[in-house]
Amino acid sequence: MRLKWLRLALPLAVLLALVFAFTSCGDDDDEGGGGGGGGASGSTGIPEEFAAPTAAPDDAQKGGNLTLISEGDIDYIDPGAAYYQVTYTIDFGIFRQLVSWPPDATEDPAPDLAEDDPEISDDNKTITFRIQDGISYSPPLEDREVTTADIKYAIERSLMPGVANGYTTTYMKDIVGMDEAIKASEENKTVAPDISGIETPDDKTIVFHLDRTSVEGVLGALSLPVSSPVPEDYAKEFDAESPSTYGDHAVFTGPYMIENDDKGNLTGYSPGKEIKIVRNPSWDPETDFRPAYLDSITMQQGFSDPTSAAKKVLEGSAQVTFDFPPSPTVIQEVAQGGKYDASQMSVTPSGGNRYIALNTQEKPFDDINIRKAVIAGSDRTALRNTRGGELIGPVANHYIPPLIPGFEEAGGLEAPEGLDYLANEDGDPALAAEYMKKAGFESGKCEGSECRITMVGDDSPPGRDTATVFNDQLEQLGFDVQFQPVEHSLMYTKFCSVPSNQPDVCPNVGFIKDCNDPECFFDIPWYGPSINPDNNSNWGRLDDPEVNKGIEEARLITDPDERAQAYGDLDKLVMSKAAVLPWVFDNDVVVRSPDVDLVINLFNALVDISYTSIRR
Repeated sequence: MRLKWLRLALPLAVLLALVFAFTSCGDDDDEGGGGGGGGASGSTGIPEEFAAPTAAPDDAQKGGNLTLISEGDIDYIDPGAAYYQVTYTIDFGIFRQLVSWPPDATEDPAPDLAEDDPEISDDNKTITFRIQDGISYSPPLEDREVTTADIKYAIERSLMPGVANGYTTTYMKDIVGMDEAIKASEENKTVAPDISGIETPDDKTIVFHLDRTSVEGVLGALSLPVSSPVPEDYAKEFDAESPSTYGDHAVFTGPYMIENDDKGNLTGYSPGKEIKIVRNPSWDPETDFRPAYLDSITMQQGFSDPTSAAKKVLEGSAQVTFDFPPSPTVIQEVAQGGKYDASQMSVTPSGGNRYIALNTQEKPFDDINIRKAVIAGSDRTALRNTRGGELIGPVANHYIPPLIPGFEEAGGLEAPEGLDYLANEDGDPALAAEYMKKAGFESGKCEGSECRITMVGDDSPPGRDTATVFNDQLEQLGFDVQFQPVEHSLMYTKFCSVPSNQPDVCPNVGFIKDCNDPECFFDIPWYGPSINPDNNSNWGRLDDPEVNKGIEEARLITDPDERAQAYGDLDKLVMSKAAVLPWVFDNDVVVRSPDVDLVINLFNALVDISYTSIRR
C-alpha cells in the first residue's frame, strides 16, 4: 500500500507564528538583539526582514566562489560517521541520500536518489524504495553508477567500530537482523556485517524489513548522510583499517565534491584550516532537484572572534557566517539598522535546543539532588544572553523544542509541573541550597574533595562566554571548577562525545533534529543503549530503565495525537531525572555579504550551499 509519510507537525505558518512569538517574551534588561529593527511579520514577533530566505531569486546567477567563515572544523568527512549540524550542511551538497531536504521542506524530505516516495506496507513493517538511473560517482569512479547495493553497504559499514556512527543502531534497531549484525561487527571489527533485513532484489530496488512498527525512525535516518551510497569494492580496503580511512578517499554523488587527485586522495581538506569544494563533473542535474549555482565553496576555519568575523562578512564579498552566530554586539547593531542592511541577517528556528550536560555516571553528579541544585541555581536568562538575547530564542524550561510534536504536551514555554528546580529562569539560590542540604551539605553549598569538578567547553565566543557564565554559577554553589577550553569540534570528538574521556560538565552541547518527529529527540540523547564509546550524543550518560522503556514504547505509536502526548510525557520524565540543564530553544542567526543571495535550509537552519548564489 502506498502511503505518505506520517505528518505530525502543525502547518508551518502556525508553527512559525508560535516560535517567533516567543522571541518577544524576555526580560527588559536582556543584553541581546531584542526585537527591534522593523515591523513584525504578522503575528510572528520577529522583524520580517530577518525571515529566513528559502528560495533562490528568479535571476540567480551561476558561478563564483562562496566562502563559509568558520570558527572550527567539521566532525567527519565520512558520511557514515558524520553527526554534526555543520557537517550536514557540507554533506547535503556533496553526498546524495535516498531522500533529503530541499530548503523549504518542513514536514517530509523529498526523493533524492529515490525515484519517488517510499512504498510502506499496511502493517508498517516493510519500506521499499526504487532509485533513479544515471547517478554516478565523482572521479576516480566516474564510470561507476550508483546501485542499491551501495546504499545497503553504506548502512552496514556504519555498524563498524571504525566508522563510529552515532545513530544507526538506534533509529534502525528494529530492522530484521540488526542485532545479529551488531554482534558480528563486534566480533570482526573491520568487516561490514550483513543486515539480513535490508534486501536489494535488483540494482534499483532496496527493501527494509522491520520487526516492529518503528517506521518513523528508519525513514528519518534514511534522510541523513548514512544513506549516502558507498561502493563496497572501492571502500573495502579503507574500511579494513580501524578507524576507517574512507573519509580521506571518499567519492561523491552530489553537485559538489571535495577536491581530490586522480587516485581519490582528498587534497581539498586541511583539518582545522580549510575545506575546498568544487563542482562534481559526474553530477547530472537532470536527476537532482538542486540548482547548484556556485562553482565552488571554501570553508575557511580559525575565526575565533565572532564580532570581527561577522563584520568581515557584512562588509566583504561572497561570504556567510557558518558554524557560529554573530556576537550579541553585531546582532544588535544589524537589528537596529544603520551601517548594515537588515536583510543581511537571517534568523531561523533551529528545531533544536542548547543545554549543559552533567555526567550522571560519576561523582558528584551521580547524586540527583546535586544535579537539581545546579539546575535550580542557574540563571538561564544570563546563559541565553551570552548568545544574543531574545532574538536567539526563548529560554528553555524542558527538552522538546518548538516546531516538534510534543512541545505543547511537555509544557510549551512553561516548566513541567512538579519540577520546582526548573520553575525560575533567573535562578533560585534558596531552592538550590535546599537541594544541596538534601545531598548532605549542611551549609547549602558543595564542600570537600568531590566538589572539585572538570568542565570542557569552547575556547572562543560565544560558547566560551556561556561556559564562563556557567562556571561562575557553579562556583557560587561551592564547586571548584577546572575548566579546559578547546576548539568546538574537538570538544565533541575528544571529550564530551567520548564517555571514557568525558568531563563532569559539558557546557556547550545541544541537539538539533534528525527528523521532524519527537522520536528524533529521544532515541539518541536519552536512550541508555544508544550510549556509544565514540560519537556519543547521550552527554548526560543517562541510562534509566523507566526512560528506556518509555522510549521503546513511544516509537511504536502511530496515531499522531497519541504519539505527541507520549513524547510530551517522556519529556517530563526525562526532565525529572535532572541530567541536563536546558537553557534555550535556539534560533540560528546567519549574516551574509551584500552580494550573496542567501538561501537557508529550514531542516538544518544554516546556509544551503546548493541554492545560495552570488550576484556579480
